Amino acid sequence: MNVYPLNSTQEDMLRESNMETMENGFQVTVYYEIPAKRLSADELTAACQKVFDTNHYMHVHLIRQEDGQLMISESPDMPNNVRHFKMSHEEWESRKPEFARPFKLLEEPGVRISVIETEDKTVGCISLCHIFFDGISIKLVCSAIDNVVNGVPIEDQDDIAAVWNREEIASYESENYQRAKQVVCEKFRGLKYTDICRQTDNPWGQTLYACYLLDYDRMKHIRLNAGALSEEQQHNMMTTICVAAYALALGQMAGTTDVVFMTTNHGRVDKRLRANVMGCFIKSLSLRISVDPEQSVAELIGQTRIALFGTMRTLIYPWLHQMRDLQVPPEDQVGTEMNVSGSGIYEYANIRGVDYPSAHIEMPESEEHIFMVVQIREEGLTFNVEGSEALYTQEQLDTLARLSGEFTLQLIGDQSKKLKDIHIE
Repeated sequence: MNVYPLNSTQEDMLRESNMETMENGFQVTVYYEIPAKRLSADELTAACQKVFDTNHYMHVHLIRQEDGQLMISESPDMPNNVRHFKMSHEEWESRKPEFARPFKLLEEPGVRISVIETEDKTVGCISLCHIFFDGISIKLVCSAIDNVVNGVPIEDQDDIAAVWNREEIASYESENYQRAKQVVCEKFRGLKYTDICRQTDNPWGQTLYACYLLDYDRMKHIRLNAGALSEEQQHNMMTTICVAAYALALGQMAGTTDVVFMTTNHGRVDKRLRANVMGCFIKSLSLRISVDPEQSVAELIGQTRIALFGTMRTLIYPWLHQMRDLQVPPEDQVGTEMNVSGSGIYEYANIRGVDYPSAHIEMPESEEHIFMVVQIREEGLTFNVEGSEALYTQEQLDTLARLSGEFTLQLIGDQSKKLKDIHIE
């Protein structure tokens, strides 16, 4: 059994738990449907169980030490078994929200896999507790399952998650940490996250969801697959433009030109990490971007690129430490967040050579402030926004998704144009 401390991001997520029941709602649940004639429910169940039995991180959970401290444990002593259900397609459709329930951190592992057998479909449903897993992890779990189905050997990923946590905690005494702390605190001292919510006490409400598609037919004046740029360069270009567009949309809706919001970095570019690492390496980062209408599109994109690059250089200084050192009260430690993900995060599961698109099951209730994910898909870019109805209206989320998409289209165009000339209602 490998026991180790939580990193700063995990501690931050843990603070949102119900400390009496030890339930935590930071979870991501997706499912994909496969024709039963291509893969039976029994085959998928056996493949998923093989993944559980092979990789000891699939049993990751929390334990409470004698001194009361909560630690992470990777131990097969915490059993993890695939749940197999038989039901009609109609029943599955009505019961989907049940599979997105919060995790009981002291009583169950941080990953649940369910196989639902309907009349003609085999449904694989994966639910990950975000404290232990990030968005890339769903793709890695799907890949591991696919390997088993195709007879490809899978390996235990060892204890790299524990190594990462211990190295991060040790880095808090370094000179790099002190330099990063100074830079971040100087940049964000006295600021609040830009928000458009109706109240700030963050009550629970039904999850609202909005999606806006910017299809590639409207983006013919650029050629993402022209070969002039590598796939990584293309993705980085679109990431910068989408982040700038989101800042522009949020600033317009909030009535400010100094926009502060959160973004995430999954840390997988680190050469120390292997491609099959399933643990949580997500980092919450703050961005500050000016959307002054007198600046040009080129200036906005340039400062956004610098802001994103700057966060990479301050990864060693965690967000939770930023809140502590800036003495930000808990009620202000919430903010809007956006992230850009490629098609390799969790959109598709590849089973026997065929890609099956996955769908995200929202928790029926949430206390979430605005969270946007821009997905690079085959049909175009989708701007997906969610938040609690106690904080936002459906119209607000629809507008933010639409504006972010439309501003993205505009920012791809004439780089010399002033921001005041691309105002969108």
